[in-house]
Amino acid sequence: FWLARSASRAIRRQQARAADMSAADDDGEDESYGSGPRYWDARYKRSTATFDWLENYSDVQRFIEDATDGDFASRILHTGCGNSVMPEQMYDHGYQHIVNIDTSTVVIEQMAARNKDRPELKWLVMDATSMDLDDCAFDVVLDKGCLDTFACIGEGCAKFAVSYIKEVVRVLKPGGTFICISYGDPRSRLPFFEEAGVLNVSHVQLEKRKNHVSAHYVYIWRAEQGTPIGGDAAN
Repeated sequence: FWLARSASRAIRRQQARAADMSAADDDGEDESYGSGPRYWDARYKRSTATFDWLENYSDVQRFIEDATDGDFASRILHTGCGNSVMPEQMYDHGYQHIVNIDTSTVVIEQMAARNKDRPELKWLVMDATSMDLDDCAFDVVLDKGCLDTFACIGEGCAKFAVSYIKEVVRVLKPGGTFICISYGDPRSRLPFFEEAGVLNVSHVQLEKRKNHVSAHYVYIWRAEQGTPIGGDAAN
């Protein structure tokens, strides 16, 4: 009940920020970036230029290195990948086992073609709330704005956000790490984790840049050894 109240209070703030983030390519349609694949397919058809939401690889590299202990063999899942160049930069740095998923068929095809010379980078059309991936398959799940998209759906956003987090828990290996980069502050994001049974989530507030509407946050959760599959985090 508290989650529903908290999420409802945050919806207007989230949607206002979403409008700011998508204003540059708004074509006058009623759909926003929380509307689903149709919006994103249309957006990526209009422009093939790459774009990184929120932060660049150099901004969050330290969190990835901490999560992987610098092991380039780590298996990494990148949810809601869009046309971010972060996977390319990570690949060229040494992290070559990266699976990128997105609900937009258009952008997955674009990015697969763009990265044809990076064969270990995988590009899959997939719903992050119902992933067709094995249990305990990844050392790291990297989210850069994916949870934000679910949070901006509107009424009922908590259902999608919680389903997504539970799927992240399912595909993480015991000892694996979820890194979630978000513009949402802890009051608006931690309730989603708590409803999913994911506790002990740490967060770091990044320094606000001049061109950003607000500060951004990195939420970090490590799956303990023996964490049950399905979203109930061990304490």
